[in-house]
Amino acid sequence: MEDCKAAVVALISKVGKILIIKRKEKPGDPWSGHMALPGGRREDHEECESTAIRECYEEVRIKPRNLIRVGIYSPNNAPDMKVSAYISCVEEELEPIVQEEELEKAIWIRISDLKPGDKAFYYENYRIWGMTYRILNDIIQKKLYTVCQSGNNSS
Repeated sequence: MEDCKAAVVALISKVGKILIIKRKEKPGDPWSGHMALPGGRREDHEECESTAIRECYEEVRIKPRNLIRVGIYSPNNAPDMKVSAYISCVEEELEPIVQEEELEKAIWIRISDLKPGDKAFYYENYRIWGMTYRILNDIIQKKLYTVCQSGNNSS
């Protein structure tokens, strides 16, 4: 069984959009206000894949299916924390229902609209950096998102 302390999922639509969340500003939260992928901490009894599914559903009310493993990552400020990252293909950009205690918003962004910068992606006034940037960069550089595009039957 894979060992992780947390898991995230990149929801990717067949037209090449990805769901990105903006965490709420909260005192004491080391990732306060950051742009991220839906996800969170693993509960003791869970497999990493189950964590990704549960946390995604809790945060945006979208249940990922047929997860594809991307890899294990660690936040810059918590190098010992293993976070398992996955892709899940969705037919369409379902309207996210954000869990307002933790999230400020969730937005679908066309992958081609993510502008690379100094170890970050930029979209409008948002900066996506750190572990989320590294996950997205791997998804983009390795063209992993193409498994979700029209004509591929992975969803």
